Amino acid sequence: MESDGKPRISQQTDDNTPDIKEKKEPAAEKEKQRSKEKDKKKHIVNWSWTVRILALTFIISFGMSYLSESVLADVNIVIAFFVLVFFILLGVTFDILGTAVMAAETKTFNSMAAKKVKGAKTALSLISKAPAVSNFCNDVIGDICGVISGTTCSVLALKFAELFSFNSFFTVFIFTATTASLTVGLKAIGKNIAVVFGDKIIYAISRVICVFVPERMQDSKKKK
Repeated sequence: MESDGKPRISQQTDDNTPDIKEKKEPAAEKEKQRSKEKDKKKHIVNWSWTVRILALTFIISFGMSYLSESVLADVNIVIAFFVLVFFILLGVTFDILGTAVMAAETKTFNSMAAKKVKGAKTALSLISKAPAVSNFCNDVIGDICGVISGTTCSVLALKFAELFSFNSFFTVFIFTATTASLTVGLKAIGKNIAVVFGDKIIYAISRVICVFVPERMQDSKKKK
């Protein structure tokens, strides 16, 4: 019999084990956090994508600028005007898409994908690659449309000045300022729409993509 009331050795070790676990758990959590931070640092800059997008932007911009300057020089003022409006609207449209993919959430599309709704998997794929998609839409297509619209604006202004015998310098200045302000204003409106209706916009685009690239083909590419 143990009348002195001292705890047994097993009881002492059991009382000390929680302290040891408490000391080990923070150390393990710190190591996990450090590994996560290292992984994040590794993926901050996707150099392969950056190099590819730089090369693609240069090639497309060079080709489109050459075509716009050579072709638009021989067209009439009406066609030049419609070309200008087209590229302004194209740039605004892709700016909306680039903003929408960053604002869209996966919650809605996860439930839709579970129900096998057409376009849901494509939407999730776009959202998972949101930085690359946004970069392509906002920067690549947006800048190319900006270059072409600027060239078209200059050609249109010179034709307008020649037709109505206006001062070419002030005509180009007014046309350029009007085009720039119109583009920025439409993009500002488009960004607000993209933030509010991001999910619906991405779903609509996903349905269009599925028409040309069915989701079963996308799944087979991922497996490979």
